[in-house]
Amino acid sequence: MSDDDSTSRFDGTEEYYAEYRPDYGERVVRYLEDRFELDESASVLDLGCGTGQLAIPLAARVGEVVGMDPNEEMLREARRKAREAGVENVEWVVGSDADLREGLWSDLGTVRLTTMGRSFHWMQQGATLDCVHRMTEPGGGVATVADTEWLTRGVEDWEAAAYDVADEYLDDLPERTGPVEEYDDPWDELLEARGFADVEVRTLRVEREWTIDEAVGYVFSLSFCSPERFGDEKDAFEADLRERLRERRDERDDRTFSQTAEIDVTSGRA
Repeated sequence: MSDDDSTSRFDGTEEYYAEYRPDYGERVVRYLEDRFELDESASVLDLGCGTGQLAIPLAARVGEVVGMDPNEEMLREARRKAREAGVENVEWVVGSDADLREGLWSDLGTVRLTTMGRSFHWMQQGATLDCVHRMTEPGGGVATVADTEWLTRGVEDWEAAAYDVADEYLDDLPERTGPVEEYDDPWDELLEARGFADVEVRTLRVEREWTIDEAVGYVFSLSFCSPERFGDEKDAFEADLRERLRERRDERDDRTFSQTAEIDVTSGRA
């Protein structure tokens, strides 16, 4: 995360991020394991690791994982989740993509795989890929993992209702666009331009169910909807959001809200 606010962008979201951001699922981890022949001899760097949604499940497949994030509170939550999961082979390092480029990469040594889940869009991408390429062992590679951000990208009526409530409270909420391409430069083309080979994009569709508590917690995990952005109106917003979601749930006569998400894994070999 290359800009000046990389350490503060998610301030106040950390507990929500740990509790309510969904994991990527077994199929993503198994795909990375098979594609890069991950085993107990492999080391993995999870750059922009957040609270460990990728680092912790990958740790069960490899010898060592380094989870790196500029937000110390995110790493505190990641350590807690790792303890609860009985995972002991993750080293949690405070740092950003800028720190990696400025010399931290040489301290970490070579890795078989670098992953970036829901984080690559925050980074100085080309220079970071150049750095990752240098520290990747032959046959290893890099993988970005991104999934549907439903508040601004989802198409369900309950997702739109949640957005409308947030929009009533926040002046700078990102535009709700539905399922459009989020980034101008396709990441597969960027990987190829930076010297990675055998580049491929694997898209996995997942079905998720959300309770009202989970939907509210997810909203507060977003950088642009952090509790701090609502200030003194945080409780009022949460009450209104819960009420709007209850209305949508009762109209649908369902106990939970359904979401169809797509997880895109873009990867290449060094």
